[in-house]
Amino acid sequence: MSEDAKSPRTRNIIENQLFRRQRSLKLEALQRQRSQHGTIDVIDDDEEAETFGKTYIVIIFTEKAKLRHCQDVEKIIQEFDIQTTLEIVSKTEKYLYLSASLDTLLRLADAAELEKMTTTGSMQKFNYGCVSDFLLPGMTQEQILQYCETPVLIKDVVEPAIRSYIQKGYIEDMFPLHDILYLDRFHLNLKRTTLPIEEIRNYFGSSIGLYFAFIEFYTKALIFPSVFGILQSLMNLNLSLVCSFYVVWTTIFLELWKRRCAGLSYRWGTIEMSSLDKPRAGYHGQLKPDPITGKMTLHYPMRYTYLQMYCISYPVVLGCVVAAAWFALYQFQIEAEVLADFGADSWLLYIPVIVQSMLIAIFSWAYEKLATFLTNLENHRTRSQYERHRVNKLMLFEIVNNFFSQFYIAFVLQDLKQLKYQLMMQLLIFQLVCIAQEIGIPLMAVLRQKYAKYRHKEIEPEKLRGISNKPRYEQAFYESGLDEYHSTYEDYLQVCIQFGYVVLFAAVAPFAAIGALINNVFAVHIDMFKLCNIFKRPFARRAKNIGAWQLAFELLSVMSLLSNCGLLFLQPNVKQFFAHWLPSIPDLSFVIFEHLLLGLKFLIHKVIHERPRWVRIGLLKADYETSQALKQLKKFKAANKMA
Repeated sequence: MSEDAKSPRTRNIIENQLFRRQRSLKLEALQRQRSQHGTIDVIDDDEEAETFGKTYIVIIFTEKAKLRHCQDVEKIIQEFDIQTTLEIVSKTEKYLYLSASLDTLLRLADAAELEKMTTTGSMQKFNYGCVSDFLLPGMTQEQILQYCETPVLIKDVVEPAIRSYIQKGYIEDMFPLHDILYLDRFHLNLKRTTLPIEEIRNYFGSSIGLYFAFIEFYTKALIFPSVFGILQSLMNLNLSLVCSFYVVWTTIFLELWKRRCAGLSYRWGTIEMSSLDKPRAGYHGQLKPDPITGKMTLHYPMRYTYLQMYCISYPVVLGCVVAAAWFALYQFQIEAEVLADFGADSWLLYIPVIVQSMLIAIFSWAYEKLATFLTNLENHRTRSQYERHRVNKLMLFEIVNNFFSQFYIAFVLQDLKQLKYQLMMQLLIFQLVCIAQEIGIPLMAVLRQKYAKYRHKEIEPEKLRGISNKPRYEQAFYESGLDEYHSTYEDYLQVCIQFGYVVLFAAVAPFAAIGALINNVFAVHIDMFKLCNIFKRPFARRAKNIGAWQLAFELLSVMSLLSNCGLLFLQPNVKQFFAHWLPSIPDLSFVIFEHLLLGLKFLIHKVIHERPRWVRIGLLKADYETSQALKQLKKFKAANKMA
């Protein structure tokens, strides 16, 4: 352990990486030995490892917390039949480990109304009184709950009861411990052609599982525009064909993803989620009876949310959008001055474009913070509502920030050569910034690894006497120094902007899809590495789809139809053709062609149902079984009254 352990806990991510790798190797060897011999003679640490694997959540107290505060929190938690172990290592290190029996977890799953597969093949809310109905062939009761669900069940019942201690600053952090052996399933495997989506969901939850499912689906879909881009470049394909291809491709891609998403969310029991679900953690209000369930829940007047949105948030967003557009236009003024002073052959002409691309990345980072701040002030009730409003703010700004200059070049200056140069330069810098963000911290960890090992020492003997379980303490100590993973928000944002670069001006950028494809192949594995090694294990979040990001992708799809049709009608030969046949109304041809493609897009949307047939049958079957059960319950009550 490092010398920093004598002071408040170290926050050195590199030391955490070293510990995690050492610990993983130790437990791997233990598991391998057990599988070979069935039973083994185990040393003390290994016996402790067996016990510490049952710890689901760690609560860390601040230095401000006294012993009585820690004991009060422990007593409150024990009232929910949660098993606790309080460990006071030093004045700055106080841990409370939470666990629970299988019976308690099943009762909590019943109260949380988790959707589970029944023996009849339908998804129903879990019922503790009918556990046998949810035991599929070959399944034990321990397998009813997934890895991601047990920490959340405990957190949801415990957190409201100890919220006052969190607000007073007695509790510093609460997080679930990583299962190091389970993380081995996510290691890079070159023989594996698909991501282990089900295992990702089982460990990290449906929100992160849907992100990796989407990025995998999107990356595979990029193969088609990549091949088409090569043909487009080699054969100089007609731009009307290019426009038609991207309309068909974006529409089919998004519609098929809806079907894929519906299938996953049905199997994961989240497809029935609604805006009436439980409030998000950051929601505040007054306790009042729920109009549906009658339970005491938080309520906040919607009029205050609307006042914040329309009187503060949207005016601020509009101001940011105008500022981003002004900066984009100012670049062209600088380019004109450089051209006039130094000539067309000067290398200085590259500087304005590079600076503009860097400013786009900086503005995106700053505005993301602003959008989050404004959305927090609006105090939306559920996570889905919160994400939708935050994404709406962000996408309006990002479209202007990233693509306004390109629209200006294409349809005001009408310079396709400059458009292609501007697009590829911005895409290149965007990908470089993304790569720097994705691999910066892991690369630093690898480079500084050799220095961290010299700081790693064993626990001091006097401190060891106050520790009941050394492996559990070590993991809690080191994982407390890892960064916190907030959400998939930034990951979706990068993919969405990349999608815009691929489709908005595909007529002049045939190789954009190839760059995006190559980037995503590496990015998805980097994302998984960071989740497993750089961040604390996040509490799982339930999600039935990708939320507002679906609408953002569909908006970019429609915009790409309009922009590529516009590029088509800027071609001199196209102008001459329609001017010859329609001399009085040549612009009407653009409207006709654009509406034909919109009609094709709408037709594909209607032909492809957003839910597979087996999902629709499953939902109807669940409704039928619920209604039949209700009828039987009413008959049973009536019979009891007669008796």
